[in-house]
Formats: sequence, C-alpha cells, structure tokens
Amino acid sequence: MFSFFYDAALFILALAALPKMLWQCLVLGKYRKSLKSRLGLNIPDLPKDKKVIWIHAVSMGETRAVVPFFRLVRKGHPDALIVISSTTETGHAEARRSMPEAAAHFFLPLDFSWIVRKVMKKVHPDALVLCESDFWYHLISKAHFQGASVLLINGKVSERSAKRFKLFGRFSRKLFSPFEHLCVQSNRFCERFVLMGIDPKKITVTGNLKFDATPKTLTPAELQVWKEELGIKDKDRVIVIGSSHAPEEEWLLAALDTVWQKIPDLKVLLVPRHPERFAEVATQVKLRGLTIATYSNRQNKTGDERIVLIDAMGLLNTCYQVAEVAIVAGSFIEPVGGHNIFEPILLGVPVLFGPHMHSQLDLEDLVLNSNAGKQVSIDQVPEVLSKFLTDPHAYGTLKQSCLKLAGEVQGSALRTYNTLKSRL
Repeated sequence: MFSFFYDAALFILALAALPKMLWQCLVLGKYRKSLKSRLGLNIPDLPKDKKVIWIHAVSMGETRAVVPFFRLVRKGHPDALIVISSTTETGHAEARRSMPEAAAHFFLPLDFSWIVRKVMKKVHPDALVLCESDFWYHLISKAHFQGASVLLINGKVSERSAKRFKLFGRFSRKLFSPFEHLCVQSNRFCERFVLMGIDPKKITVTGNLKFDATPKTLTPAELQVWKEELGIKDKDRVIVIGSSHAPEEEWLLAALDTVWQKIPDLKVLLVPRHPERFAEVATQVKLRGLTIATYSNRQNKTGDERIVLIDAMGLLNTCYQVAEVAIVAGSFIEPVGGHNIFEPILLGVPVLFGPHMHSQLDLEDLVLNSNAGKQVSIDQVPEVLSKFLTDPHAYGTLKQSCLKLAGEVQGSALRTYNTLKSRL
C-alpha cells in the first residue's frame, strides 16, 4: 500500500514538472539521451552467474569523486561486473570517460515501482552503492528485497533535508532501514543521520571522496598547447570563474570592472555550470561590451579577448591548471549552496567563493581553517582578487597552503573501501 501511494505522489510530481521538461527537451535538447534509460529501456541484461556491483553517482562531481573507490572495488573484486548509473547527462558522459572499464553505463531509471522492478530483473545487483545523498525509495527497497547489500558512500545530508526526514519519520524509516552501512564525509553529517533515527553502529566517518579525486594534470607541452588554443598570452593574468549560475555571471563580471582598471591584462575563463545556458551567457558578455572568444569557435580568436567562454563540458579542471585564482560560483546565490571549492586547491590554485555554502559546509570549514582560500561577498571580490594578483607574498602564502592541504586530507577512498569490502 505504501508503494502505491509513493507511486501516486511521484506521478503527480512528474505531471507538474512535465511542461518544463518538455520545453527543455524540445528547445534545449535536454533529456534526449537519457529518456529511454530513465523509462527502463536500453538497460543491459547482465549474466546471472556473475556478481554485480551497482554504483550510482548523480552528476559530474559525484562521478569524479567515486573513481578512486571504483578502482579499489575493481581491484578487490576482479570477477565482479561493476555497473555505473548517473542522473545527469554530464555525469553519464564523465562516467564513460573516467571509468570505461565498467561493465555498463546507464541512466538511473525513474523511481516508479514497475520501472525499477523491471530494471532489477535485468541488473540483479549483489550490492547497490549510492553516492552522497540521492535516496530513492523503490530503488533502495527493491534492491534490498532482491537480496542486495545497500550501501552509502561519501554520504551527506543537508540540515534542511535532515529536518524533513525527521518530520516524516515513518517514510524515513522505510527509506533508510534497508541500508547495511553508511560511510559519511564528516562528524557533522554523522550526527544528522543519527538524529534522523539511523543506528549509529551503521555509520562510519571515512572522509570526503572528492579529496581523493586526483586531477589529470597536463604536461608542460600540453599546457602550452592549451594556452594557445584559448588565446592566452605570456603577459595575461588568468582567472577562472567556474560552475556559475544565473545571475552570477552578471554580478561577477560587473565586479571585475575595477579589477580590469588595475590589471588590464586580466583574462577570464568563464565556465557556466549548465550547457543549456552557454548561448545566454555569451549574450550577457556581449551586452556588457566585453570582447569574447568561445571554446567551440576558438579557431576565430584573436587572443586579445577579455573573456573566453568555455562552452563545452568536462574542461573545468583543465581550465584551473592555467589559472592564478579560481572563483567557484554557485556560492553567491542561496538556492545552490556552493560547489566543489577543493578542486582548484588540489592543483595549488587559491580559491574565492561566496557566502552561500550551506551545501558544502565541510569544504568551507576545511578551506577557511587552512587559509587556502577566501570567502567573500560580491562587493568584496574586486578588492580581494586585486590583492591576490598584485601582492606576491600574500599569493605565495595562499598557494603554499593549498598544496599543504591537498597533501593532508587524502585517503578517504581506501578508508571507505576497507569499511565496505566485506559487504560488497
């Protein structure tokens, strides 16, 4: 009966979201690649005589984070079939790129009982490993009913979500009771899961997997080619604005006006979070009267452009490697609550980020306590960024703090694997 009401609620929500999804599909091309998988079609039939470990990561960030864990699982269970599911198209593309050895890559099916039931018959996992905070009732309950170990890695839950789960206690108990074990990022998240009614014996703090996601670094020759592709000259001072949302591009570009007055050779690599906004952001830049080159049309660059719009996915990490400073967006608007401010730090690049980091509190604490970056309001961006770029001593201190922090916090993937290996 509970499953029926859950299906009904999900159906109502799907109907409410349908007009927006249809518009995104028809106008922006979103969901076209994922639709069949989301409906339970194009899911591979896996052999029943093989152990199957199903790892699910929502989007690109989570997918990159699970790669070191995936490698350890593959090494420890060489005969198992490891399949990777994703929610977003960017996450799916990243999974295929970074984990090509997986037995299958597909999109997470919609959580209707009849769709999940059909997928479980095809995949029949022995273990279902979820990453971070993507909890779906039918996915979890039907995997458990089929005999799979249900596990969480890199677990976290926001304060708002924890309060909601606690408020709807009956649903939360049904949702979380199938979990055999939860590996969470920090004591803060451990406490929240316990307050939601989860047995503390089922929870282990293993750290943040994103700290182990070793970036692919370019060789000096590759770095020079990359600079030439983007039109970066030796005299240019390069910053990256990464993972931006509306209206952050408008705010940050306005904030840079005074910085350009002090540092006329400043070049900005602008990397919006969502590909469907590339054209919109390009228009915004042109309306501000700024010269712009785009990655997709880089053969027409002059090299004198102030803005290089990276209108392709999967290049943010590479952009950070030519930057002196990174501004990680998604943190200047409250609904998003921040993105991965640790990614540029792994490359020794100091980071600026905004005041809204409620989705990344542990990263915020870690970076600020280690003096590897600065949290600023939009109004403070010009002054702080100018200081970073004109004070060699202050900048050198920050850069050393980045490198020191990057070396101190790794090892989460191994701790997570050692905690869960007997359950896999």
